[in-house]
Amino acid sequence: MVVKVFNCRCVSNQRCANCTLNGMMHSYTQLLYFNNGGIVCYLFIGITLMCLFCSVRFELDDEINLFLYEPRPLPTCLIIGARKCGTRALLQFLSLHPKVRIVTQELHFFDNDTTYELGLNWYRSQMPLANRSGGVTVEKTPGYFTSSLAPSRVYRLNPKMKLVLIVRNPVVRTISDFTQVVHTKRSKGKLVLTFEQAVFDRDGSVRQAYKPVRNSLYALHLRHWLAYFPIDQIHIADGDRLIEEPIVELRAVERFLNLSPHIGSAQLYFNHTKGFYCYVHPVDGPSCLGSTKGRAHVRVSVEARQKLQEFFQPHNKQFYALINRTFNW
Repeated sequence: MVVKVFNCRCVSNQRCANCTLNGMMHSYTQLLYFNNGGIVCYLFIGITLMCLFCSVRFELDDEINLFLYEPRPLPTCLIIGARKCGTRALLQFLSLHPKVRIVTQELHFFDNDTTYELGLNWYRSQMPLANRSGGVTVEKTPGYFTSSLAPSRVYRLNPKMKLVLIVRNPVVRTISDFTQVVHTKRSKGKLVLTFEQAVFDRDGSVRQAYKPVRNSLYALHLRHWLAYFPIDQIHIADGDRLIEEPIVELRAVERFLNLSPHIGSAQLYFNHTKGFYCYVHPVDGPSCLGSTKGRAHVRVSVEARQKLQEFFQPHNKQFYALINRTFNW
């Protein structure tokens, strides 16, 4: 935050215990803050804090030729999810914009009680240094979207927070999520079920409570956020289009964040070996997402896919109604 700074002129002759206001010229301390005008009033004070309890008043004096900015501003945009829909790619691509600063780690501040109890000062300490010319700080934690705790906590921090939700075909998202579960379990030497065993009950019905399935019920989770934020504060990004036409999708996010268009073909290129778009970092040069991105999904039968598609249809329609938009799912 950039604010104008003024000297504060004492307009009272009252003396304080052990010192006078005129003699307090040792250091700056913030005295008044005017929200509407974006002005911080600073007073030169000195040794004895008792002096602040005097009955005096202050007026703005000459403007100091100085501008202050918050070195680690809190985010004004959160990428809240959805998991396995391209949140990491979206974050990295947005970092190519000169007005965007990103938090590289998933902080889980709003969806984890232990982390949340670390407090706002800890959260601020995790933020990147700000650009002196202003801009947008973006934090990404996909777990926020499915958390029952996160919406109210984010609202209490900033009711004007801009939220980005990236989604993709829920059938594909579920398979991708399950693939991640399989990879994690195998790395720990644990037993791995087949997709059909994990997702379907013995009678063939979909296990709605199974996390990879539940995380794909977009309407269910979005309603929690809409209880606090209007839909015009939530940008719905198309994860499938981000894969095929990233520049088109990024342009929409830039508009949502009130950023000038910047990210284009000069920053993005298609990597034929990996089979998806990579980016050109202004310092490090050509870069791609980690080896876990673009990992081949587990095999799923046509019948299982069809069952899932039928299961998700009514949930998808509810989601479309909430966002006043449709997808080809």
